[in-house]
Amino acid sequence: MSGAAFGLFATLFLVSTDSGMSGAFAGLERARRPPRVESLWRGLPRPAERAATASGVVALRPPRDRRVRIAGGRFVMGSTPQEMQEALQLCAREPYGPACQRDGERAWDIALAIRAEGHAHEVTLSDFELDVTEVTVEKYGRCVAASACAPPSFSAGDSRYDVPSYPVTHVTWEDASSYCAWAGGRLPTEAEWELAARGHSNNTFPWGKVYSPRLANHGAFADDPTDGSDGFVGLAPVGSFPDGATPTGLLDMAGNAAEWVADWYDRDEQQFGYRRGAQTNPKGPAFGVLGHVIRGGSYRDGAHWLRAAARRASNFAEREVGFRCAASL
Repeated sequence: MSGAAFGLFATLFLVSTDSGMSGAFAGLERARRPPRVESLWRGLPRPAERAATASGVVALRPPRDRRVRIAGGRFVMGSTPQEMQEALQLCAREPYGPACQRDGERAWDIALAIRAEGHAHEVTLSDFELDVTEVTVEKYGRCVAASACAPPSFSAGDSRYDVPSYPVTHVTWEDASSYCAWAGGRLPTEAEWELAARGHSNNTFPWGKVYSPRLANHGAFADDPTDGSDGFVGLAPVGSFPDGATPTGLLDMAGNAAEWVADWYDRDEQQFGYRRGAQTNPKGPAFGVLGHVIRGGSYRDGAHWLRAAARRASNFAEREVGFRCAASL
């Protein structure tokens, strides 16, 4: 890398209870407890998820996606100068690796994208839940059938994208947000997404600190960004790489489809993406001309984009961008 490119990074930084009762409840220690709520449903039919309409049968509400509880607390969000250097080293191993190390427009774009991962800063989050997998074409289709979501922009029957078990792509941020609201959730904030992917162990990738091309449906920084060495040239059914799961059991947090999150994307005058200083449950900037944040990398991205801290943005639906939903507790 030229001195100018390295110079870009040279200045970066880093209830307790009582056994008895008193007052109005005195003497009720041995009182009979009410029956469990589940017993009240015994013998009754299962709640309907579908209802007949004049135009056929549509879903009234979706089956609940599997979610895991993510313990909040404090973690370091963003990348340190050393982690940015390591990202450039990962980029340098790609077929187009020399572009990461020499002067030029492409090298500058990569340097700016990685610089937007700074400043590394302490964030405190409340507990939340996150879907185990990305939302599939099949599940999103139920929202479309219920007239609560706009159809994805791929052509019906397109074997590259219109597969029930694939993550749904070609959806805008607004589409993703509408689905999550319909499904009883919301898009995760950028900070929530990064904590879920990085964990409290400060992992570089969802599975750990070392990159492995066998643990995600990845791409390449090359003339042809698709890479079939992981077993899939394009999208893969969600959950196809269980060995790449996070310790909490989240799947495809790196690769397959990249993912919309709730926050707008913005950079300051020095091209840093975050303010200095600690934050609690941050929501991101009020607006960003470049669009909303996309996380996780996709089947068209090389290793440096699959890191838990990597981030980019878009204003449009894209062929490699999907989403998963979160829920507050």
